[in-house]
Amino acid sequence: MRYDDRLKTVLKGAFPEGTAAALQWRQVADLMAQKPGQLVNSDVQSGLTRLRDLHDRVDEADRMAAVKALNGRLRSAPLLVYLCADTDQICEAAIIAADLLDEEWIDVIPQLSPHGQQVLKARSDLGALTKELLANDVSEKNGSSGILVLVKDTSIEDVVDESAEPEMEEASQISALVAKIADYQKKRSVDTPLQDLEHRSYFVEAIDAINFETDDSGTIIWAEGPPKGAIVGVTIAEPTFDDGPGPDAYGAAAFRQRMPLENARMRLCGAPIVAGDWRMSAIPYFGDETGRFKGYRGVMRRPNAAEDAGHNDLDVERREQLQQLIHELRTPLNAIIGFSEIIEQQLFGPASFEYRTLSRSITDEAQRLLTGFEDIDIAAKIDAGQMETVSGLTEPDWLLERLAQRLQSLTDSKSVDLHINKAEPVRPFALDSESVERIFARLLSAAIIACENGEELNADLRTQIGGQPVNYFSLSRPSRIKGIAEEQLLDPSQGIEGDSADTPLLGLGFSLRLVRNLAQSANGALTISDDRIGLTLPAAATSEIGLRETELE
Repeated sequence: MRYDDRLKTVLKGAFPEGTAAALQWRQVADLMAQKPGQLVNSDVQSGLTRLRDLHDRVDEADRMAAVKALNGRLRSAPLLVYLCADTDQICEAAIIAADLLDEEWIDVIPQLSPHGQQVLKARSDLGALTKELLANDVSEKNGSSGILVLVKDTSIEDVVDESAEPEMEEASQISALVAKIADYQKKRSVDTPLQDLEHRSYFVEAIDAINFETDDSGTIIWAEGPPKGAIVGVTIAEPTFDDGPGPDAYGAAAFRQRMPLENARMRLCGAPIVAGDWRMSAIPYFGDETGRFKGYRGVMRRPNAAEDAGHNDLDVERREQLQQLIHELRTPLNAIIGFSEIIEQQLFGPASFEYRTLSRSITDEAQRLLTGFEDIDIAAKIDAGQMETVSGLTEPDWLLERLAQRLQSLTDSKSVDLHINKAEPVRPFALDSESVERIFARLLSAAIIACENGEELNADLRTQIGGQPVNYFSLSRPSRIKGIAEEQLLDPSQGIEGDSADTPLLGLGFSLRLVRNLAQSANGALTISDDRIGLTLPAAATSEIGLRETELE
């Protein structure tokens, strides 16, 4: 059994006030309610003491909401006894929320008030021993109900053991309660294995998605889906540490920059229904009147099979660090591009021709860096199995027109003539347009850069019919990479001699390997022969073409 220090972490620092007090009360109660066997007695006593000290700062409505959120997850006998010493309404909610073993109820029942015992009698899921004890007059048998007064509330009828001293300190009461429970747990039967207690499920339906909202500090203040006590109070602002809850480094970095989150890793702890890994997507929101940042709104989902595949812990950590680095670099680059465009377009006033030319040069270089960062991000996602191919149909004519626009400046700078012959009829690609354009743009950009100035590139695009039709794109090898073996070309360290401004930011080998991996992730292939480079991607089947024609009509 490992030691859980999350409760001790929550209890650090000064006493909170206002809504923060209610939030901490909920957090402490939630942490104590689940897996009580992982808490040492001193932590249980500290937790109960903090709940008592916060009692006057948290109104009954907030306490009631927190207790109701524990429904089916309240497994701590000391916490249950404490809550039953609150108002009758909270006592009822706590007993309804409790999920104790029959042997645990036997120890708790003598600590309950007569009202609490009546509420417990109404439950239909009690064991035989518990029912037998409730059938007897417990208060009469023990001389008193023995309930411990742990809260300060004038609306509660204080019932104390007649043998107790009138001036007994509340902290001593808590200590006595914890010691008694600990002594009982040492003597209890070991017939039920600990692992059975740790992995019991108290919910019929699984949760696949959680809608949530945070405040400006990144703390979740609202959730829809799971019991609110299982997630409210968790922060998305600080990366997870050890086995605690929290986002990955990318998610925490995005929060600091007030940037949208997309599929960031998130770990939740506690109830089995929410514990484990999630993927989080969220966007920041701002006040309508002031424009001030107010927090994030988003959704968490369970990872799919590819995302949930087991990877080496070190590799996962390195990928997260890489994602954080890319995110940190993108932010200032986007700012540089924005200011450069403002100067170039003279939005804030006139600027000299030299100044505008320099700004344009800065924009081009920053865009080149962003493209390189995007390639690294894509490569990392492919390696982690996170690159999803979206189904769709992409028309070849649309693709060629987009490529002509996208590659115009590059071909002009190199004085390269690119001729693509389309052997009609060519079927649509059986992929979404973004994926197809990304693959072709990366391949042709690398090929053009590998050309000598004034060179001519020839390519063919045709559909090959078979059991699974494919579109085959064949491109002549640029002169600067002729005679180089395929293995050497795909080496990430492979580069091109010449002006660094004309070479791919990450090297020719990296670019070609990225195209190959993108094609493979789309059920295609990249092949390299002595004089040609071939790209194969799935084409639309006859049924898909017929369906699309019907929709167009």
